[in-house]
Amino acid sequence: MRVLVISHMYPTIASPLGGIFVQKQAEALAARGTEVTVVHPTPYVPAVFRFFPRWGHYARIPRRETVNGIEVRHPRVLEFPRGYFFDWYPKTYIRGMKRTLAGLIKTKKPDIIHAHVAHPDGAAAVYFGKKYGIPVVVTIHGQDFAHTLYRSPRCERSLKTTLALADRVVLVSDKLRHNYGLDDWADDLTKYRVIYNGVNLEELAEDTRAERDKAEKGGAGEGEKAPVLVTVGFLRKFKGHAYVLEALPVLLPKYPGLLYHIVGDGAERQVLEKQARELGLEKNVLFLGSLSHAEAMKEIARSDLFLMPSWNEAFGVVYLEALAHGKPVIGTKGEGIAPIIEREQVGITVPARNAKALAEALDLLLSHPESSRQMGERGRALVRREFTWEQNALQTCGLYQEILNSDQRDFA
Repeated sequence: MRVLVISHMYPTIASPLGGIFVQKQAEALAARGTEVTVVHPTPYVPAVFRFFPRWGHYARIPRRETVNGIEVRHPRVLEFPRGYFFDWYPKTYIRGMKRTLAGLIKTKKPDIIHAHVAHPDGAAAVYFGKKYGIPVVVTIHGQDFAHTLYRSPRCERSLKTTLALADRVVLVSDKLRHNYGLDDWADDLTKYRVIYNGVNLEELAEDTRAERDKAEKGGAGEGEKAPVLVTVGFLRKFKGHAYVLEALPVLLPKYPGLLYHIVGDGAERQVLEKQARELGLEKNVLFLGSLSHAEAMKEIARSDLFLMPSWNEAFGVVYLEALAHGKPVIGTKGEGIAPIIEREQVGITVPARNAKALAEALDLLLSHPESSRQMGERGRALVRREFTWEQNALQTCGLYQEILNSDQRDFA
């Protein structure tokens, strides 16, 4: 089977962790014998700006490369800072990818086009799918339903038309199936499938808490171990870092050596650093910035628990990565990961934007280490059983084959 993946989210020198879940799925599909080629629409930036920060990185991305055995093309498309003219991106994507797609379809002869997000990637995919007679799968990761659907009437039309034209639609969580009115506006719910993202077990880090405790017990009392909390994610307001910071002063009298490691970077960093200073948390909070995936996994491994009280999370692979390391997790009620946390008893869910509830949840987990350990072990077993990229690839390949079998029956 030959699959052409279209995704503006994919790890590059401009964003090493961007769309890593797309990359992991592509690699898992390839490991199952699927021939995968990735097309990563890349913002056009003149070479003269290649040494500028942020957008200058795009100018240094090669037009073509092989990453972990997968061919990746980077055709240039017209984009604008701050998402200006986002409504029109399907047209700029089609124009920018036209030559690359024509060449790949001629030489690779893909059986399926698989796009990640409906607007703009999916909209471009269904255009090429219709033009060349290739079935299209579109995966919704959350942004489409949480933001694009309401951004403008044009975006709403683009998204709904794309999903109506797609042969199958993959949702990465049950939240996406139930929370956005699909029963009212989706054209055919039978073609919508929930396939969870996964974890690559080979990339998990070794648990180094014992070594950590020897090195970092200085902030705690004699003989005590300083508990370490960790959050891994972009520093955006909806990730909930500010509410964790607000909760920490409530906990410090009971856990004076408590440490909070924040992995990631983003627009909220200066705001959060200022908040930490104002709360007197300079010795308790460490901003580690953007780390490689391997380094981020090490931070999770050496922590005692993972938390990310995001109120806009379709699923969040990083929760699974924390569970795979045997860490109890704290998430937000009603979000994509919440049913799994609650049903499997692998952590605690709290109301959104609620520092008091966060403090109570943290205190409960920290004050009951054996129960927390059992939660983490249940989480580790759960991920290994149900939430690996191998499981994801198995279900995704099954979906591809279902489409191809259906097309063959229609042709007959």
